[in-house]
Amino acid sequence: MRLQSIKNEEKLINNILFFYILAVAVSGWAFVMIFLNGGVRECIFLLSGLCAIITKLLEKSLESKTKYVYACIPPIIGAITAAVSCTNDSPGYVCLTHYYFVATLLLVPYYEQKLIGVSYLVTVAVNTIMMILFPAGFLKLHSVIGWIFTAIVYTVLFVACCFISYRTTLLFGMVAKKEEDLKTVLDGVESLSDRLSTAGSALSSISENESASAEQLAATSEQLVESNNLLRTKTDESMANLNELREWASVVAENVTQVEASSRDLLEKSTENKKLLNDLHIVNSQVSESMQVTTDVAQRLSEAVKEIGVTLKLISDISNSINLLSLNASIEAARAGDAGRGFTVVASEVGNLAKNTQESLKVVESVIERVHQNVRDITGQVDENTVKMETQNQSVANVIQSIQHMTELLNISANAVATMGDAHNKQAEVIKRTVSINQDIAESIQNENEQFNSINAMAESNANDTTHIATQAGAINEMVEHMNRLLKQKNE
Repeated sequence: MRLQSIKNEEKLINNILFFYILAVAVSGWAFVMIFLNGGVRECIFLLSGLCAIITKLLEKSLESKTKYVYACIPPIIGAITAAVSCTNDSPGYVCLTHYYFVATLLLVPYYEQKLIGVSYLVTVAVNTIMMILFPAGFLKLHSVIGWIFTAIVYTVLFVACCFISYRTTLLFGMVAKKEEDLKTVLDGVESLSDRLSTAGSALSSISENESASAEQLAATSEQLVESNNLLRTKTDESMANLNELREWASVVAENVTQVEASSRDLLEKSTENKKLLNDLHIVNSQVSESMQVTTDVAQRLSEAVKEIGVTLKLISDISNSINLLSLNASIEAARAGDAGRGFTVVASEVGNLAKNTQESLKVVESVIERVHQNVRDITGQVDENTVKMETQNQSVANVIQSIQHMTELLNISANAVATMGDAHNKQAEVIKRTVSINQDIAESIQNENEQFNSINAMAESNANDTTHIATQAGAINEMVEHMNRLLKQKNE
Protein backbone atom coordinates (compact mmCIF):
# COMPACT_ATOMS: atom_id res chain seq x y z
CA MET A 1 0.00 0.00 0.00
CA ARG A 2 1.15 3.50 -0.68
CA LEU A 3 1.84 5.93 2.14
CA GLN A 4 -0.82 8.26 0.87
CA SER A 5 -3.42 5.50 0.92
CA ILE A 6 -2.43 4.70 4.55
CA LYS A 7 -2.91 8.33 5.55
CA ASN A 8 -6.24 8.35 3.78
CA GLU A 9 -7.34 5.60 6.25
CA GLU A 10 -7.13 8.04 9.16
CA LYS A 11 -10.90 8.09 9.38
CA LEU A 12 -10.91 4.31 9.85
CA ILE A 13 -8.40 4.55 12.74
CA ASN A 14 -10.50 7.36 14.27
CA ASN A 15 -13.49 5.03 14.22
CA ILE A 16 -11.43 2.26 15.80
CA LEU A 17 -10.33 4.59 18.63
CA PHE A 18 -13.89 5.83 19.07
CA PHE A 19 -15.26 2.30 19.45
CA TYR A 20 -12.30 1.29 21.64
CA ILE A 21 -12.77 4.21 24.06
CA LEU A 22 -16.55 3.75 24.07
CA ALA A 23 -16.24 -0.04 24.57
CA VAL A 24 -13.70 0.34 27.40
CA ALA A 25 -15.87 2.95 29.06
CA VAL A 26 -19.01 0.83 28.96
CA SER A 27 -17.30 -2.51 29.70
CA GLY A 28 -15.17 -1.00 32.50
CA TRP A 29 -18.21 0.62 34.08
CA ALA A 30 -20.18 -2.61 33.78
CA PHE A 31 -17.28 -4.68 35.22
CA VAL A 32 -16.92 -2.39 38.23
CA MET A 33 -20.63 -2.22 38.80
CA ILE A 34 -21.10 -6.00 38.58
CA PHE A 35 -17.94 -7.50 40.00
CA LEU A 36 -16.61 -4.73 42.27
CA ASN A 37 -19.88 -3.49 43.69
CA GLY A 38 -19.34 -0.03 42.24
CA GLY A 39 -21.44 2.94 43.12
CA VAL A 40 -22.23 6.35 41.78
CA ARG A 41 -18.62 7.45 41.65
CA GLU A 42 -17.80 4.59 39.28
CA CYS A 43 -20.01 6.29 36.70
CA ILE A 44 -16.93 8.40 35.96
CA PHE A 45 -15.94 5.49 33.69
CA LEU A 46 -18.68 6.59 31.36
CA LEU A 47 -17.05 10.03 31.07
CA SER A 48 -14.51 8.70 28.51
CA GLY A 49 -17.34 7.27 26.37
CA LEU A 50 -19.19 10.60 26.58
CA CYS A 51 -16.02 12.43 25.50
CA ALA A 52 -15.62 9.97 22.62
CA ILE A 53 -19.23 10.58 21.50
CA ILE A 54 -18.78 14.35 21.66
CA THR A 55 -15.53 14.07 19.67
CA LYS A 56 -17.30 11.89 17.13
CA LEU A 57 -19.97 14.54 16.67
CA LEU A 58 -17.33 17.25 16.23
CA GLU A 59 -15.11 15.33 13.79
CA LYS A 60 -15.96 17.58 10.82
CA SER A 61 -15.15 20.71 12.81
CA LEU A 62 -11.99 19.27 14.37
CA GLU A 63 -10.79 17.73 11.07
CA SER A 64 -7.14 16.63 11.51
CA LYS A 65 -7.21 17.47 15.26
CA THR A 66 -9.71 14.68 15.93
CA LYS A 67 -6.99 12.07 16.35
CA TYR A 68 -5.24 14.23 18.96
CA VAL A 69 -8.46 14.45 20.97
CA TYR A 70 -8.96 10.69 20.75
CA ALA A 71 -5.32 10.20 21.81
CA CYS A 72 -5.74 12.47 24.88
CA ILE A 73 -9.09 11.07 26.13
CA PRO A 74 -7.70 7.77 27.64
CA PRO A 75 -4.82 9.27 29.71
CA ILE A 76 -6.82 12.26 30.96
CA ILE A 77 -10.02 10.38 31.84
CA GLY A 78 -7.90 7.44 33.12
CA ALA A 79 -5.94 9.74 35.46
CA ILE A 80 -9.18 11.30 36.74
CA THR A 81 -10.64 7.81 37.24
CA ALA A 82 -7.55 6.64 39.14
CA ALA A 83 -7.60 9.74 41.31
CA VAL A 84 -11.33 9.71 42.12
CA SER A 85 -12.54 6.12 41.90
CA CYS A 86 -9.59 4.06 43.08
CA THR A 87 -9.91 3.38 46.90
CA ASN A 88 -8.54 0.85 49.32
CA ASP A 89 -11.51 -1.40 48.84
CA SER A 90 -11.37 -1.26 45.06
CA PRO A 91 -8.01 -2.70 43.90
CA GLY A 92 -9.27 -3.73 40.44
CA TYR A 93 -8.30 -0.46 38.70
CA VAL A 94 -4.79 -1.73 38.09
CA CYS A 95 -5.80 -2.40 34.44
CA LEU A 96 -5.93 1.40 33.82
CA THR A 97 -2.23 1.33 32.83
CA HIS A 98 -3.06 -1.39 30.33
CA TYR A 99 -5.73 0.98 29.00
CA TYR A 100 -2.96 3.54 28.41
CA PHE A 101 -0.70 0.97 26.73
CA VAL A 102 -3.39 -0.27 24.35
CA ALA A 103 -4.47 3.32 23.48
CA THR A 104 -0.84 4.15 22.67
CA LEU A 105 -0.49 1.02 20.55
CA LEU A 106 -3.65 1.95 18.66
CA LEU A 107 -1.99 5.24 17.71
CA VAL A 108 0.71 3.39 15.75
CA PRO A 109 -1.50 2.84 12.61
CA TYR A 110 -1.58 6.63 12.22
CA TYR A 111 2.14 6.41 11.46
CA GLU A 112 2.66 9.86 12.94
CA GLN A 113 5.38 10.23 15.60
CA LYS A 114 4.14 13.64 16.64
CA LEU A 115 0.78 12.16 17.66
CA ILE A 116 2.47 9.39 19.66
CA GLY A 117 4.72 11.97 21.33
CA VAL A 118 1.73 14.19 22.28
CA SER A 119 -0.07 11.14 23.72
CA TYR A 120 3.04 10.19 25.70
CA LEU A 121 3.58 13.68 27.12
CA VAL A 122 -0.12 14.10 28.01
CA THR A 123 -0.18 10.65 29.67
CA VAL A 124 2.96 11.25 31.73
CA ALA A 125 2.14 14.88 32.60
CA VAL A 126 -1.53 14.34 33.56
CA ASN A 127 -0.87 11.17 35.57
CA THR A 128 2.11 12.76 37.33
CA ILE A 129 0.06 15.83 38.24
CA MET A 130 -2.88 13.74 39.39
CA MET A 131 -0.52 11.43 41.31
CA ILE A 132 0.89 14.40 43.14
CA LEU A 133 -2.57 15.83 43.83
CA PHE A 134 -4.29 12.53 44.61
CA PRO A 135 -1.54 10.04 45.61
CA ALA A 136 -3.91 7.66 47.44
CA GLY A 137 -5.63 6.39 44.32
CA PHE A 138 -2.44 5.99 42.34
CA LEU A 139 -0.52 4.34 45.20
CA LYS A 140 -3.43 1.89 45.56
CA LEU A 141 -2.80 0.77 41.97
CA HIS A 142 0.99 0.56 42.22
CA SER A 143 3.72 1.42 44.61
CA VAL A 144 6.21 4.10 43.70
CA ILE A 145 8.57 1.45 42.33
CA GLY A 146 5.69 0.04 40.35
CA TRP A 147 4.87 3.41 38.90
CA ILE A 148 8.55 3.93 38.06
CA PHE A 149 8.61 0.52 36.32
CA THR A 150 5.35 1.35 34.58
CA ALA A 151 6.83 4.69 33.43
CA ILE A 152 9.93 2.88 32.19
CA VAL A 153 7.83 0.28 30.36
CA TYR A 154 5.55 3.01 28.97
CA THR A 155 8.62 4.96 27.83
CA VAL A 156 10.01 1.87 26.17
CA LEU A 157 6.59 1.32 24.57
CA PHE A 158 6.58 4.93 23.43
CA VAL A 159 10.07 4.54 21.92
CA ALA A 160 9.07 1.26 20.31
CA CYS A 161 5.89 2.79 18.91
CA CYS A 162 7.85 5.77 17.59
CA PHE A 163 10.44 3.45 16.06
CA ILE A 164 7.72 1.26 14.56
CA SER A 165 5.96 4.33 13.19
CA TYR A 166 9.21 5.74 11.82
CA ARG A 167 10.31 2.47 10.25
CA THR A 168 6.84 1.79 8.91
CA THR A 169 6.65 5.30 7.44
CA LEU A 170 10.13 4.88 6.01
CA LEU A 171 9.28 1.44 4.63
CA PHE A 172 5.99 2.67 3.23
CA GLY A 173 7.86 5.59 1.66
CA MET A 174 10.39 3.20 0.16
CA VAL A 175 7.60 0.90 -0.97
CA ALA A 176 5.70 3.84 -2.39
CA LYS A 177 8.85 5.02 -4.16
CA LYS A 178 9.50 1.53 -5.43
CA GLU A 179 5.89 1.31 -6.54
CA GLU A 180 6.21 4.62 -8.31
CA ASP A 181 9.49 3.52 -9.87
CA LEU A 182 7.99 0.15 -10.75
CA LYS A 183 4.88 1.84 -12.12
CA THR A 184 7.07 4.20 -14.13
CA VAL A 185 9.10 1.26 -15.43
CA LEU A 186 5.95 -0.76 -16.16
CA ASP A 187 4.33 2.22 -17.82
CA GLY A 188 7.47 2.69 -19.85
CA VAL A 189 7.55 -1.00 -20.71
CA GLU A 190 3.85 -0.93 -21.57
CA SER A 191 4.33 2.20 -23.66
CA LEU A 192 7.37 0.63 -25.28
CA SER A 193 5.33 -2.51 -25.87
CA ASP A 194 2.57 -0.48 -27.47
CA ARG A 195 5.09 1.37 -29.59
CA LEU A 196 6.81 -1.85 -30.52
CA SER A 197 3.46 -3.41 -31.34
CA THR A 198 2.50 -0.39 -33.40
CA ALA A 199 5.93 -0.29 -35.00
CA GLY A 200 5.78 -4.04 -35.68
CA SER A 201 2.34 -3.76 -37.24
CA ALA A 202 3.39 -0.71 -39.20
CA LEU A 203 6.61 -2.44 -40.22
CA SER A 204 4.64 -5.48 -41.34
CA SER A 205 2.22 -3.31 -43.24
CA ILE A 206 5.09 -1.31 -44.71
CA SER A 207 6.92 -4.47 -45.69
CA GLU A 208 3.79 -5.79 -47.38
CA ASN A 209 3.22 -2.46 -49.10
CA GLU A 210 6.90 -2.23 -50.02
CA SER A 211 6.80 -5.74 -51.43
CA ALA A 212 3.70 -4.94 -53.49
CA SER A 213 5.19 -1.57 -54.45
CA ALA A 214 8.45 -3.22 -55.46
CA GLU A 215 6.61 -5.71 -57.65
CA GLN A 216 4.48 -2.94 -59.10
CA LEU A 217 7.58 -0.78 -59.55
CA ALA A 218 9.31 -3.58 -61.40
CA ALA A 219 6.29 -4.11 -63.64
CA THR A 220 5.96 -0.37 -64.15
CA SER A 221 9.66 -0.12 -64.98
CA GLU A 222 9.31 -2.81 -67.62
CA GLN A 223 6.26 -1.05 -69.06
CA LEU A 224 8.12 2.25 -69.03
CA VAL A 225 11.06 0.65 -70.82
CA GLU A 226 8.72 -0.69 -73.49
CA SER A 227 6.93 2.67 -73.71
CA ASN A 228 10.23 4.52 -73.98
CA ASN A 229 11.40 2.16 -76.71
CA LEU A 230 8.16 2.81 -78.60
CA LEU A 231 8.51 6.54 -77.90
CA ARG A 232 12.05 6.44 -79.18
CA THR A 233 10.83 4.79 -82.40
CA LYS A 234 8.14 7.45 -82.76
CA THR A 235 10.74 10.12 -82.05
CA ASP A 236 12.95 8.78 -84.83
CA GLU A 237 9.98 8.85 -87.19
CA SER A 238 9.17 12.38 -86.03
CA MET A 239 12.76 13.46 -86.65
CA ALA A 240 12.61 11.95 -90.16
CA ASN A 241 9.35 13.79 -90.83
CA LEU A 242 10.81 17.03 -89.50
CA ASN A 243 13.89 16.63 -91.69
CA GLU A 244 11.66 16.07 -94.72
CA LEU A 245 9.57 19.04 -93.67
CA ARG A 246 12.73 21.11 -93.39
CA GLU A 247 13.64 20.12 -96.97
CA TRP A 248 10.21 21.11 -98.20
CA ALA A 249 10.50 24.31 -96.22
CA SER A 250 13.19 25.58 -98.62
CA VAL A 251 10.91 24.89 -101.60
CA VAL A 252 8.05 26.67 -99.90
CA ALA A 253 10.37 29.57 -99.11
CA GLU A 254 11.31 29.89 -102.78
CA ASN A 255 7.66 29.80 -103.83
CA VAL A 256 6.75 32.34 -101.19
CA THR A 257 9.54 34.59 -102.49
CA GLN A 258 8.27 34.22 -106.05
CA VAL A 259 4.68 34.88 -105.00
CA GLU A 260 5.81 37.91 -103.07
CA ALA A 261 7.76 39.22 -106.09
CA SER A 262 4.80 38.51 -108.42
CA SER A 263 2.47 40.27 -106.01
CA ARG A 264 4.76 43.27 -105.96
CA ASP A 265 4.95 43.32 -109.79
CA LEU A 266 1.19 42.96 -110.06
CA LEU A 267 0.80 45.78 -107.59
CA GLU A 268 3.07 47.98 -109.67
CA LYS A 269 1.15 47.06 -112.86
CA SER A 270 -2.12 47.81 -111.10
CA THR A 271 -0.74 51.17 -110.06
CA GLU A 272 0.30 51.93 -113.64
CA ASN A 273 -3.11 50.82 -114.99
CA LYS A 274 -4.80 52.96 -112.44
CA LYS A 275 -2.72 55.94 -113.61
CA LEU A 276 -3.55 55.23 -117.29
CA LEU A 277 -7.24 54.90 -116.52
CA ASN A 278 -7.11 58.15 -114.62
CA ASP A 279 -5.56 59.79 -117.69
CA LEU A 280 -8.25 58.17 -119.89
CA HIS A 281 -10.89 59.43 -117.50
CA ILE A 282 -9.45 62.93 -117.82
CA VAL A 283 -9.42 62.64 -121.65
CA ASN A 284 -13.00 61.36 -121.64
CA SER A 285 -13.97 64.25 -119.45
CA GLN A 286 -12.34 66.66 -121.94
CA VAL A 287 -14.09 64.89 -124.87
CA SER A 288 -17.37 65.17 -123.00
CA GLU A 289 -16.76 68.85 -122.59
CA SER A 290 -15.94 69.15 -126.31
CA MET A 291 -19.09 67.24 -127.23
CA GLN A 292 -21.04 69.60 -125.07
CA VAL A 293 -19.46 72.53 -126.91
CA THR A 294 -20.31 70.87 -130.27
CA THR A 295 -23.86 70.38 -129.13
CA ASP A 296 -24.06 74.02 -128.22
CA VAL A 297 -22.63 75.05 -131.67
CA ALA A 298 -25.09 72.74 -133.46
CA GLN A 299 -27.88 74.27 -131.44
CA ARG A 300 -26.80 77.74 -132.39
CA LEU A 301 -26.49 76.61 -136.05
CA SER A 302 -30.02 75.20 -135.92
CA GLU A 303 -31.25 78.48 -134.58
CA ALA A 304 -29.37 80.36 -137.33
CA VAL A 305 -30.92 78.08 -139.97
CA LYS A 306 -34.31 78.86 -138.53
CA GLU A 307 -33.53 82.56 -138.82
CA ILE A 308 -32.46 82.02 -142.46
CA GLY A 309 -35.77 80.29 -143.09
CA VAL A 310 -37.58 83.29 -141.70
CA THR A 311 -35.53 85.54 -143.97
CA LEU A 312 -36.24 83.33 -146.98
CA LYS A 313 -39.92 83.39 -146.18
CA LEU A 314 -39.70 87.15 -146.11
CA ILE A 315 -37.93 87.12 -149.48
CA SER A 316 -40.59 84.74 -150.82
CA ASP A 317 -43.29 87.09 -149.70
CA ILE A 318 -41.41 89.96 -151.34
CA SER A 319 -41.07 87.88 -154.54
CA ASN A 320 -44.77 87.11 -154.53
CA SER A 321 -45.48 90.80 -154.08
CA ILE A 322 -43.14 91.65 -156.96
CA ASN A 323 -44.75 88.98 -159.08
CA LEU A 324 -48.13 90.46 -158.23
CA LEU A 325 -46.86 93.96 -159.00
CA SER A 326 -45.42 92.67 -162.31
CA LEU A 327 -48.76 91.21 -163.18
CA ASN A 328 -50.50 94.44 -162.34
CA ALA A 329 -47.89 96.39 -164.33
CA SER A 330 -48.45 94.14 -167.38
CA ILE A 331 -52.15 94.74 -167.14
CA GLU A 332 -51.64 98.43 -166.85
CA ALA A 333 -49.14 98.41 -169.77
CA ALA A 334 -51.59 96.53 -171.91
CA ARG A 335 -54.09 99.20 -171.10
CA ALA A 336 -51.64 101.87 -172.10
CA GLY A 337 -50.98 100.35 -175.46
CA ASP A 338 -47.86 101.26 -177.26
CA ALA A 339 -46.92 103.78 -174.66
CA GLY A 340 -46.74 101.04 -172.10
CA ARG A 341 -44.98 98.50 -174.29
CA GLY A 342 -41.57 99.19 -172.77
CA PHE A 343 -43.00 99.08 -169.34
CA THR A 344 -44.52 95.70 -170.29
CA VAL A 345 -41.08 94.37 -171.10
CA VAL A 346 -39.82 95.61 -167.79
CA ALA A 347 -42.77 94.14 -166.03
CA SER A 348 -42.20 90.87 -167.87
CA GLU A 349 -38.57 90.83 -166.81
CA VAL A 350 -39.48 91.69 -163.27
CA GLY A 351 -42.01 88.87 -163.37
CA ASN A 352 -39.35 86.51 -164.69
CA LEU A 353 -36.98 87.73 -161.97
CA ALA A 354 -39.59 87.13 -159.37
CA LYS A 355 -40.30 83.74 -160.85
CA ASN A 356 -36.59 82.90 -160.84
CA THR A 357 -36.37 84.23 -157.37
CA GLN A 358 -39.19 81.95 -156.34
CA GLU A 359 -37.50 79.01 -157.97
CA SER A 360 -34.17 79.95 -156.31
CA LEU A 361 -35.91 80.30 -152.98
CA LYS A 362 -37.39 76.85 -153.41
CA VAL A 363 -33.94 75.48 -154.10
CA VAL A 364 -32.53 77.44 -151.12
CA GLU A 365 -35.38 76.23 -148.94
CA SER A 366 -34.62 72.69 -150.01
CA VAL A 367 -30.94 73.21 -149.15
CA ILE A 368 -31.77 74.91 -145.87
CA GLU A 369 -34.15 72.05 -145.07
CA ARG A 370 -31.37 69.55 -145.70
CA VAL A 371 -28.94 71.67 -143.59
CA HIS A 372 -31.52 71.87 -140.85
CA GLN A 373 -32.04 68.09 -141.07
CA ASN A 374 -28.26 67.55 -140.93
CA VAL A 375 -28.05 69.86 -137.93
CA ARG A 376 -30.77 67.81 -136.27
CA ASP A 377 -28.96 64.61 -137.12
CA ILE A 378 -25.66 66.04 -135.79
CA THR A 379 -27.39 67.18 -132.62
CA GLY A 380 -28.96 63.74 -132.13
CA GLN A 381 -25.65 62.03 -132.78
CA VAL A 382 -23.85 64.40 -130.44
CA ASP A 383 -26.47 63.75 -127.75
CA GLU A 384 -26.13 60.01 -128.30
CA ASN A 385 -22.34 60.31 -128.16
CA THR A 386 -22.66 62.38 -125.00
CA VAL A 387 -24.75 59.65 -123.38
CA LYS A 388 -22.23 57.05 -124.50
CA MET A 389 -19.39 59.18 -123.19
CA GLU A 390 -21.12 59.52 -119.85
CA THR A 391 -21.67 55.75 -119.79
CA GLN A 392 -18.02 55.31 -120.76
CA ASN A 393 -16.91 57.74 -118.06
CA GLN A 394 -19.04 55.84 -115.51
CA SER A 395 -17.56 52.56 -116.68
CA VAL A 396 -14.06 54.02 -116.51
CA ALA A 397 -14.83 55.35 -112.99
CA ASN A 398 -16.08 51.91 -111.99
CA VAL A 399 -12.97 50.31 -113.48
CA ILE A 400 -10.78 52.83 -111.65
CA GLN A 401 -12.63 52.07 -108.41
CA SER A 402 -12.26 48.32 -109.04
CA ILE A 403 -8.58 48.76 -109.78
CA GLN A 404 -8.22 50.84 -106.63
CA HIS A 405 -9.97 48.11 -104.63
CA MET A 406 -7.81 45.50 -106.35
CA THR A 407 -4.75 47.59 -105.47
CA GLU A 408 -5.81 47.63 -101.84
CA LEU A 409 -6.36 43.86 -101.95
CA LEU A 410 -2.99 43.44 -103.62
CA ASN A 411 -1.43 45.53 -100.85
CA ILE A 412 -3.12 43.32 -98.27
CA SER A 413 -2.05 40.23 -100.23
CA ALA A 414 1.49 41.51 -100.49
CA ASN A 415 1.58 42.27 -96.78
CA ALA A 416 0.07 38.85 -96.07
CA VAL A 417 2.66 37.21 -98.30
CA ALA A 418 5.38 39.17 -96.50
CA THR A 419 3.94 38.16 -93.15
CA MET A 420 3.68 34.57 -94.39
CA GLY A 421 7.30 34.79 -95.43
CA ASP A 422 8.27 35.94 -91.93
CA ALA A 423 6.08 33.24 -90.40
CA HIS A 424 7.66 30.68 -92.69
CA ASN A 425 11.10 31.81 -91.59
CA LYS A 426 10.06 31.53 -87.98
CA GLN A 427 8.47 28.16 -88.71
CA ALA A 428 11.67 27.00 -90.28
CA GLU A 429 13.54 28.18 -87.19
CA VAL A 430 11.02 26.39 -84.94
CA ILE A 431 11.37 23.23 -87.02
CA LYS A 432 15.11 23.50 -86.65
CA ARG A 433 14.85 23.90 -82.90
CA THR A 434 12.28 21.07 -82.77
CA VAL A 435 14.70 18.77 -84.57
CA SER A 436 17.35 19.70 -82.02
CA ILE A 437 14.90 19.14 -79.15
CA ASN A 438 13.86 15.75 -80.55
CA GLN A 439 17.51 14.79 -80.71
CA ASP A 440 17.89 15.77 -77.07
CA ILE A 441 14.69 13.86 -76.23
CA ALA A 442 16.01 10.78 -77.99
CA GLU A 443 19.21 10.99 -75.94
CA SER A 444 17.18 11.55 -72.75
CA ILE A 445 14.99 8.55 -73.55
CA GLN A 446 18.06 6.43 -73.99
CA ASN A 447 19.41 7.63 -70.63
CA GLU A 448 16.00 6.99 -69.04
CA ASN A 449 16.00 3.46 -70.40
CA GLU A 450 19.33 2.87 -68.71
CA GLN A 451 17.99 4.42 -65.47
CA PHE A 452 14.82 2.33 -65.66
CA ASN A 453 16.95 -0.78 -66.01
CA SER A 454 18.84 0.32 -62.89
CA ILE A 455 15.50 0.97 -61.11
CA ASN A 456 14.32 -2.48 -62.08
CA ALA A 457 17.43 -4.01 -60.54
CA MET A 458 16.97 -1.87 -57.42
CA ALA A 459 13.31 -2.94 -57.22
CA GLU A 460 14.34 -6.60 -57.24
CA SER A 461 16.89 -5.84 -54.51
CA ASN A 462 14.23 -3.96 -52.50
CA ALA A 463 11.90 -6.93 -52.85
CA ASN A 464 14.54 -9.16 -51.24
CA ASP A 465 15.15 -6.58 -48.49
CA THR A 466 11.40 -6.30 -47.92
CA THR A 467 11.15 -10.05 -47.41
CA HIS A 468 13.92 -9.82 -44.79
CA ILE A 469 12.14 -6.87 -43.12
CA ALA A 470 8.90 -8.85 -43.01
CA THR A 471 10.74 -11.68 -41.23
CA GLN A 472 12.21 -9.25 -38.68
CA ALA A 473 8.78 -7.63 -38.20
CA GLY A 474 7.30 -11.06 -37.41
CA ALA A 475 10.01 -11.61 -34.79
CA ILE A 476 9.28 -8.19 -33.26
CA ASN A 477 5.56 -9.00 -33.12
CA GLU A 478 6.32 -12.27 -31.31
CA MET A 479 8.48 -10.37 -28.78
CA VAL A 480 5.69 -7.83 -28.26
CA GLU A 481 3.12 -10.59 -27.69
CA HIS A 482 5.43 -12.24 -25.13
CA MET A 483 5.94 -8.87 -23.36
CA ASN A 484 2.17 -8.29 -23.32
CA ARG A 485 1.64 -11.71 -21.71
CA LEU A 486 4.19 -10.82 -19.01
CA LEU A 487 2.46 -7.47 -18.39
CA LYS A 488 -0.93 -9.21 -18.09
CA GLN A 489 0.56 -11.63 -15.57
CA LYS A 490 1.91 -8.64 -13.60
CA ASN A 491 -1.50 -6.94 -13.62
CA GLU A 492 -3.19 -10.12 -12.47
